[in-house]
Amino acid sequence: MEDYIVKDSSIWQNTEANVSVFDQDMGIKIGMVRENFLIENEDGSIETRYMVEVHGGRKGSFPVKCIRGSRFGGIYNYEEYTHRGFNPGQDSTSYGIFAIRPGDMVVVAFFHGDSREGVILTHVNHTGRKEKIEQPQGEFGVEYYSEFNGIETIINSDGEYTQTFKGQPINLDQLKEAPTGSPVPPAEYDEEVGTSFYKWDKTGSFELSDNASSDLQSIKIDKLGGTITITSGKTTLTIDKNEESYSIMNKKTTFTSEDEFNVITKKMDVKADELFNLKATDIKTGGKWNQKGNMEILGDIKQTGNQMITGNVQCIQFMTSGPVALAGGQYPLIWDIPLIIGTGNLGAPVISTPLLMKTTLTTAT
Repeated sequence: MEDYIVKDSSIWQNTEANVSVFDQDMGIKIGMVRENFLIENEDGSIETRYMVEVHGGRKGSFPVKCIRGSRFGGIYNYEEYTHRGFNPGQDSTSYGIFAIRPGDMVVVAFFHGDSREGVILTHVNHTGRKEKIEQPQGEFGVEYYSEFNGIETIINSDGEYTQTFKGQPINLDQLKEAPTGSPVPPAEYDEEVGTSFYKWDKTGSFELSDNASSDLQSIKIDKLGGTITITSGKTTLTIDKNEESYSIMNKKTTFTSEDEFNVITKKMDVKADELFNLKATDIKTGGKWNQKGNMEILGDIKQTGNQMITGNVQCIQFMTSGPVALAGGQYPLIWDIPLIIGTGNLGAPVISTPLLMKTTLTTAT
């Protein structure tokens, strides 16, 4: 008769019922993140929580509210990141096999063995993704691969470090769809946007590049060669510490200095195949001027000092008054020029006398 009477649990304890209440699960579980959500604390601060589908062995799968673990746990030393979940859908396809679901695979432990509160200790490789590390034959190399939100980091067996910007996958929407039972597709990227990278190689050299398919832009520091090369399409600037030199290859160079521009050197060579144009309100030169080739001057010339010309002179302009010597004399303009105007002296040299003239002098052409 007593078997059909409900007993007072405060007096008569049910051992079997108490086991399910006080049972502690101290095991480490594997699970998959399904969603993340925010909670608000009493002080108004916001914290992230994750609902993780934990695989419980014989108990099957069940949801656990978890906090994320971190490599650093201080006020000034910290690390925060976001776990990726997935849309479970409306049918049973999303349950069971982890490989067909895109959520992050994690390792979970329970606080005080209570499965209602968990902590994400770390991650394991998703079973739907193949390992990228390819060990060479012979010695087992040490390598590192990671990708987070479109940023890929690689450290190869030679210790070379490369970080590449890939951008968001262009097929990201497929990862947000509910599982259909098919394998999760690999990420696809827009290579016209992504693939920019920076790298340290095993020689200690550094390279930063947009890795464009055409008109590449990059900065390379060659530690062994002692050069810095800046490239932008077909424009290249090379700085050589050994030669102590700059070398520029481009189509157009413009310097704009608002107040002053100075060039100080021992030798200077300027070559212009088509045109050399120099404009200034006042131009001053010092030292010897050696002019080769043709010169055309538009405007007035004021000269102080002697002038010596070897060769023919043709003057088709109005000349102001003053002493002019045509072929030697007191104020020589032309020295020892054969007189070819008219019959003259049959080509023999003549000594001219100063002429005070204000007329137009035209030589024969």
